[in-house]
Amino acid sequence: MKVSYIDTLLRQATLGKLNLKNRIVRSATMLSGAEEKTGKPSDKLIGRYKELAAGGVGLIITGHLYVSPQGQASPRQVSIISDENVPELAKLVEAVHEFGCPIIFQISHAGAVAMKKEGELALGPSDLIDPNKGIHCRAMTVSEIHSTIDDFAKAAKRAKAANADGIQVHLAHGFLLNQFLSPILNKRKDAYGGDDIIKRARIVFELLEELRYRVGELPIWVKISVTEGIEGGYESLDGIRLAEELAKMKADAIEVSGGTFYGDDALKPSRTGIIAGQNEGYFAEEARAIKEKIKTHANVILVGGLRSLQTMGNFYEKGVADGFGLSRPLIAEPDLVNRWASGDREPSECISCNACSRLIKTGLVYCPVMRDAAEGTWAPPPEC
Repeated sequence: MKVSYIDTLLRQATLGKLNLKNRIVRSATMLSGAEEKTGKPSDKLIGRYKELAAGGVGLIITGHLYVSPQGQASPRQVSIISDENVPELAKLVEAVHEFGCPIIFQISHAGAVAMKKEGELALGPSDLIDPNKGIHCRAMTVSEIHSTIDDFAKAAKRAKAANADGIQVHLAHGFLLNQFLSPILNKRKDAYGGDDIIKRARIVFELLEELRYRVGELPIWVKISVTEGIEGGYESLDGIRLAEELAKMKADAIEVSGGTFYGDDALKPSRTGIIAGQNEGYFAEEARAIKEKIKTHANVILVGGLRSLQTMGNFYEKGVADGFGLSRPLIAEPDLVNRWASGDREPSECISCNACSRLIKTGLVYCPVMRDAAEGTWAPPPEC
C-alpha cells in the first residue's frame, strides 16, 4: 500500500543530523516567562515546553536566547550569557527529553533594537537614528564585532553543556546579524560592509566558523529572512545566494523565513489573514529554490503561515522543504501534532490574529482566543 506524503510527514525522519519522530518542527517562538533579573527559565516556562513536547512535535526550537547583556531584545527573555544559567537550561532540556523530543537552542543578539541600557546606545552595524523603525544605535567597532562572535560561541558551548541537541543562529527578522545583511542598515566601509550581501555577511561566516570550532559536531542550524521585505532592502535572490553559502559553510539545516519587524506589514514574518489551503507557506517558492540549489548539503525547513497537514504534504511532495515549522498554531493548540497523528486531519484552529504576540512584554505568551473560547467569553480581536 502506497504511503501518502501526509503520512510521511508524521513518520520518523532525519533533519539536520537529528533523528526525529516526525517532520513537524516547533519554530522558535518568543514565549517570555524567564526570571526577570537572571534570565533563567521559570518553572512555568519549562512547563510550557514540556507541554509542547508531550503534544507530539518532532523537534522544538526555543525562543531566542540572548548571548550578551547588550543583546537582550525584551523583558523576561531567556538568557544564555552566564554559566550560572546552565543548570536551569539543562532542566528545560531534560523536561523535553522525557517525551523523546529533541530541542535546539536558538541564540541571538538584538543589536540596534536591544533593550536600552541607561547611558548607552544600542549596537548596530552603522550609526543610525530612525524613529520609524525604532532604531537609535551606534556602529560597532571591529573589536566589538569580534567580541560578539565570541559571545555567540560561548553561548553555543553553554547550550552544549546543557545537553541541548543543537543550536540555531538567528539571522532573521531584523535582529543584529540580519541588520548586518541589510543594505539599509549596514553602511560600513570596512570588511564587514559592502555592496553585496555576501560581503555584508562576513560576520555570519566568521561566526559559523567559530561555532564549529567550539562545539564540534553539535548540529548548527540557521534561520534566515530570505528577503528583507522592505523597499531598498535585499531581495529573494540575495537571500537564496546567502543560503547557498551557508550550506557550503556546513550549516546542518536552513530554516527559511522572511521579512523584518521594520519591513512592510504585508511582508512580515507573522502575517494575519491566513486561510488554510489558500495562502499558506508564504516563503515556499524561495524555500524550493534554496532546496534545489543546495541539494543534499543541508536540510531546508519552511516556516510561515502553515496551517494544514494537506498543504505541508503537498509542499513535501513538490520538493519545497524537508521539514515544516509551526509557531502560532502550536500556541493555540500545543497538542496539534498528536491530533493529526490520531487521524483528525483538520487544519489548525489558529486564526492568525497575532493576539498572542501582544503578550510578549507582559508575561508568558498564550493564545487568548483559545482561552476565552474555552471560557465562553471569546470575541474576535481588532486585527481579525
